[in-house]
Amino acid sequence: MKLKISLPLQLIVVIVGVVLLGNFIPMQFVQVSYTFSVLFKELLGLILPFMVFFFVMAGILSFQRNAPLVLAVLLGTIFFSNAIVALVSYGTMSLFSPFVSCERPDIILSPTATIDSLLPFSIPVPVSAIHALLAAISLGIFFSVVRVPRVVSIINQVKSWIEKALMYGFIPLLPLYVLGFLLKIYHEGLLSCLLAQYGGAVVLILSMQILYLLFMYLLASGFSVSRAFAAIKNALPSYLTAFSTMSSTATVPVSIKAAEENTGTTGLPSMAMPIMANVHLLGDSIGTPILAMVTMLVFTGTLPGLMQYAVFVFYFCTTMFAVSGIPGGGILVMIPILVSQLGFTPQMISIITTLYFLLDPFGTAANVMGDGALVIMVNKILKRLRITA
Repeated sequence: MKLKISLPLQLIVVIVGVVLLGNFIPMQFVQVSYTFSVLFKELLGLILPFMVFFFVMAGILSFQRNAPLVLAVLLGTIFFSNAIVALVSYGTMSLFSPFVSCERPDIILSPTATIDSLLPFSIPVPVSAIHALLAAISLGIFFSVVRVPRVVSIINQVKSWIEKALMYGFIPLLPLYVLGFLLKIYHEGLLSCLLAQYGGAVVLILSMQILYLLFMYLLASGFSVSRAFAAIKNALPSYLTAFSTMSSTATVPVSIKAAEENTGTTGLPSMAMPIMANVHLLGDSIGTPILAMVTMLVFTGTLPGLMQYAVFVFYFCTTMFAVSGIPGGGILVMIPILVSQLGFTPQMISIITTLYFLLDPFGTAANVMGDGALVIMVNKILKRLRITA
């Protein structure tokens, strides 16, 4: 029987292996491994704009022309929810930054050694991810009104191909991608500081996910503790399913059942939960911004300004529509945003990617639980508007 090791466990093995055996690994292997990581990054940068375009456009086209007002309410609340959570993350990080900031920024900014790639790689990208996103939104809206079945079929087919390329090509190689950058920062004297640095960030992220989910269910239940915990109890199977599969999409059947129990309806959950699985990402809206800000503290010693962060949140929430509920999709589509809006370097991308995948089971589970709370709120809004889905 073939032994299958989960991606988070693979990454833990990589990190522990580098920490314990880093001094015994030959420098030639370090350089080869880092060279692979650089090549991997360039190839990933090449495919990301296409991933964003086809994923976003396929999502818009799947809405079709039915129930436009329901979709408007649903998408508006999803975008608002993601933005609010991301802004709360900024305030939380600003408050707790003294407890998670690195004590030795001089080591980060002035490494004791430099590891370079054996060969210079620079693969030109034909279009930026931001332009791909804007094009997908524009064309998606157009073809959802002017329905052309052939276009819809092509978009969905290409999206399927890209998903398979990510699932069976890129994601299985992520541990090797991370290994190269970890070996680099280990030999440059940075890894021990980073491991100590992110311990506080992990505690902060998990604590905030739990507290925010409790608040959302209380809000959805009209601050009735008994109704809130009853709703949480109904939604708990979806949390456990998402935690074990690391996929919001794979959890949709369970989350629909929980939403039906919590809303007392069947139409809205069947329509809303598959959409929310792709675009309402409460766990990511907490984890990714906090990891990004901690990484900026480590490498630059500062947090982004409020206006810079607000622009980042806008792109962040818009790009959520490209995640498509696949394991690791959240951080993959966020890479261009982190680079363009927060000035992330390849080293910083490597670190946040590693930590994201380690926390992905918790983030995905929080995403699904957040969907369960938001669908209750949307149901109440529709009832006030006297709209039935």
